[in-house]
Amino acid sequence: MKELNIEKERWPCPISNHSKEQLARIAQSGNGCTNLLKTSGICYIKKGLAILYYASGQMNNTLGYVIGSGDWIGASTLLNKEELFLLSAELEPVEFLFFSTQKILHLAETEPEMYKLLYYCMVHMQPVYLQSQLTSLHDKEVRVAYMLLFLAQKKQTIKGAKIIITITQEQLCLATGISRPRINEVLKKFEKHREIVIERGKIYILDIVALGHRLDYANTMFYDPRTKKTPLIPYSHITKPADNAKKHINRSIQQH
Repeated sequence: MKELNIEKERWPCPISNHSKEQLARIAQSGNGCTNLLKTSGICYIKKGLAILYYASGQMNNTLGYVIGSGDWIGASTLLNKEELFLLSAELEPVEFLFFSTQKILHLAETEPEMYKLLYYCMVHMQPVYLQSQLTSLHDKEVRVAYMLLFLAQKKQTIKGAKIIITITQEQLCLATGISRPRINEVLKKFEKHREIVIERGKIYILDIVALGHRLDYANTMFYDPRTKKTPLIPYSHITKPADNAKKHINRSIQQH
């Protein structure tokens, strides 16, 4: 695996080249989600795609979110001494750079910019964490549509190219917290409306605009995968997240 390239990596905030060089010196390379979850510190995902999820004690309820290339994870739990019960489903081979807690804190003693970096690492990922919880309050169709759109965005597909998501229905269950029969039911409905095509272990997105409209009444105030740095959907096709939240609340009031 290549080392940390201070000029090409996606930094969560501007920091000096000197600080970047100091980080490059303490970086350790790794691969695979199994190794990723064993780390104690912050990790920069250089390559790959994965679902990280929490589960209840009986493993009958799960809640997940997606990580992919360019993400910085681990800052929010940097000083957490308790062992985290976090599981993973690797969709594409993951390669990462790891910065241990001990080395980061030691570096921060002489490089104050480390605190800035840690802060923005948290700012970068917090909307994703919060939106995963908020989305879990919606119906099954919104939850599945949101996850497919999020995965499509992380794929960074060239505009106009076919969007192929490599994921099993079981992995989609873990990511959304929805049972396998309900997942199959939703996917079949999306396929009937010609928004997707289902193959074994793969989902082809045919009409991403139509799929995106399934979030029109969803509360996406923390993170909307249709607007966050994605070239897949023209901005004119969607409404603002704040407007989505208002529509969602008003519709709920009318139904009750």
